[in-house]
Amino acid sequence: MRHRVIQLLVVVTAVLVAAIAAAVDWSPTALRDPARTLLLGPRESFAAAEGPFLPVFGPTELALFLGTGVAFVVSGAIAWNTRPQDLTGPLILMAGLLWFLGGLRRSGEAVAFTVGVTATNLYLPVLLQALIGFPTGRLHRRWQRLFVGAAWILATIGIVAEWLFFDPRTAPAASPSTSTNLLLLRDDPSLAHAVQLVVGFCAFLIVGTLVLVVVARWRSGSPAYRAGFAPLGVAYGLSAVITIVVLSSAVSLPWSPPSWVLNLRYPTTALFPLAVAVGLVRYRLARAAVSDAMVEIGSAPIDVGFVDALRRAVHDPSLVLWTYAPERAAYVDPDGAVHSLPRRSDSRAATILERAGDPVGALVYDPSLETQPELLAAVRSATALALEHERLQADLQLRLDEVRRSRERIVAAGDIERRRLERDLHDGAQQRLVAASLLLRRAQRAGDGADLRRLLADGATELDTALTELRELARGVYPAVLTERGLAAALRSLAERAPVPVGIDDGLPGRPSPPVELAAYLIGAEAVTNAGKHSGATVVRICLHRAGDALRMTIRDDGCGGARPSPGGGLDGLRDRTAALGGDLVLDSPEGRGTTVDVTLPFHLDVES
Repeated sequence: MRHRVIQLLVVVTAVLVAAIAAAVDWSPTALRDPARTLLLGPRESFAAAEGPFLPVFGPTELALFLGTGVAFVVSGAIAWNTRPQDLTGPLILMAGLLWFLGGLRRSGEAVAFTVGVTATNLYLPVLLQALIGFPTGRLHRRWQRLFVGAAWILATIGIVAEWLFFDPRTAPAASPSTSTNLLLLRDDPSLAHAVQLVVGFCAFLIVGTLVLVVVARWRSGSPAYRAGFAPLGVAYGLSAVITIVVLSSAVSLPWSPPSWVLNLRYPTTALFPLAVAVGLVRYRLARAAVSDAMVEIGSAPIDVGFVDALRRAVHDPSLVLWTYAPERAAYVDPDGAVHSLPRRSDSRAATILERAGDPVGALVYDPSLETQPELLAAVRSATALALEHERLQADLQLRLDEVRRSRERIVAAGDIERRRLERDLHDGAQQRLVAASLLLRRAQRAGDGADLRRLLADGATELDTALTELRELARGVYPAVLTERGLAAALRSLAERAPVPVGIDDGLPGRPSPPVELAAYLIGAEAVTNAGKHSGATVVRICLHRAGDALRMTIRDDGCGGARPSPGGGLDGLRDRTAALGGDLVLDSPEGRGTTVDVTLPFHLDVES
């Protein structure tokens, strides 16, 4: 709907431009007619005509007039399309259309001339609202509405009153006027003079008050507000100066500004739509600056380079970023000081940054930024991404630290396991083999048959025992049944040799990857060993099942509980082994209520991973 309205208004603008260009009376008398001087009241027009610099209308002034109106319409359409939630765009569009109506004053037709003089200043209250209501164009205070209302009264009733008792054809001038004023009640020069002085004085008051408002807002505004208000302030300041000069010429009749000063009315008025265009460009540049600020992520701490980049992008040096501390349930600044979010009545504004519905931080800034929701959204997105990046960096550092510690534990566990294997081989199978060797050597020296048979039998016994111990040792390193028959069968074999009764609940639909089977078996073996040695359990139950793409193994015992991981301990080794495969291990061991080890491992695992 908005786009259709804009397109329609552009068409209306084109029609108005063509109509004004066609309605201009190019006769020599009309070009010098004081009553047809654009943008001026009757007193200012004839005061300028009495001076040494008689204004003569020509193609240059027409081009300036039409160009200024087109600038209003184009800037207003762009602003409305870019910021549809604000009134600034529609106000500028309306000002442009009313501006064009004033151009009918150059017509030789009485009706068109009268419409033109009536619409001479109708665009000014619209621009005044855009300035007073900056940056949204909305009037929130009573004095603002009264001020704009007074400007409308002056631009309508005041302008009409100036022409009620003024006949331009009878007014003295170096170049007599031929314009017909259809608003004329009766020609009364004295009354017309008084009315025009009152209207001019009221206009002077409005312009002076506007200057004071602009200066006061500039002095009290924040840096962010000044950055956005500066283009409009400059435009209105220059327009006010030119307006005061023109109004002063009506008071000091012998003095008249040069024609080039009068023509400054057009470029200074055109500064207003130009200021809007500057604001749009500034917004685009600010968006680009926010994008550039993303480069700061990773190159500096978020509270140093990134926040400074955001401040430069939005022209708000007071912008700060607080992070949310869940343990303190409060927002803290980079120094660790606790802060409360500003309320709507405060001179600051804030927006909360969330992740999965939980607060992670807050941006605190000048309230003027809330009038630029697109820019604020870009800043919010960039900051949320920066916080997420920082969180990932912190998590990555924690994982790296944990990997480093895990590697140290794995190396230490490997050394301990090698020493255990060496001790078991030395104290077990090696001693048996040495004993068998000695018995066989004695058998070689034995003379009778009875001693020979006894020595051979003892040696065979020692060899059988050594073989059994080697098999047990090999089964503990990598049980053959695990390869041949799978995880459940290997755990049942483990249960047969366990010091406590072990029950196996096998709910697996198939076999997981070999590395996963081995890890699950070793975790189960370690848990059963711990239950037999330390918990005083009377039964252990191992449950196996598949949950999606994961292998779930739960090991419960009815022991004394109170198990805690310790550096280099068995539980610590279980957690390292689980983490090495990308799994998770949860230990639940309350005092006096047994121990539960819940292990989650990927069901299928590539050999390369």
